[in-house]
Amino acid sequence: MDFTNGEFEQNIERVRNLLRAAATLGGGDISTREIAQDVLRASVVFLHASLEELIRNLFVNRLPDVSPRNLDRVPLAASGVTRPSQILLGSLLPFRGQFVDNVIKKSIDEYVGTFNLNSSDQLAQCLKLAELDFTSLTTYFAELNELMQRRHQIVHQMDRTDALDPLSSLLSPIDSPTVERWALALHGFAQGLFRLV
Repeated sequence: MDFTNGEFEQNIERVRNLLRAAATLGGGDISTREIAQDVLRASVVFLHASLEELIRNLFVNRLPDVSPRNLDRVPLAASGVTRPSQILLGSLLPFRGQFVDNVIKKSIDEYVGTFNLNSSDQLAQCLKLAELDFTSLTTYFAELNELMQRRHQIVHQMDRTDALDPLSSLLSPIDSPTVERWALALHGFAQGLFRLV
């Protein structure tokens, strides 16, 4: 079942547009080359967002049909908690008159709305939760982990290496071949995932 391939390809095309823009800017003067570096940083953020959206869509597609043990890891919608907990009768009052399937779907939708992905270990946990045999996808994990770590540095440290004193450290350089390598890894991972689902 091809659950998000069209959307994913649109997202990847947006990254390719940024890479083309960075290549165009990269041949200019120093200030233009600095802009090219920031365009590359933006492409890393887009790649990471594409990966997260891919997993969100996987969850929406797969979680309604996983085992009760795995479904128990999703918190009840409108419960005010982000982690699953024991469901008390009072927690069910907002759902009075609704079908159980609708409550499950709403809970999954709320869960994916708060979802974020920060490492390949977490990615593996997501694929386990979706009950997929992802052995064939692990070849992409190292590259995707690099992507996620760099995105974290860009978003949370403005791409500076010293988190404690960011203004004292220079920006970390970034280059098109690295970002293109991450884009290829993400594309390969996504295509493999589509084949599994």
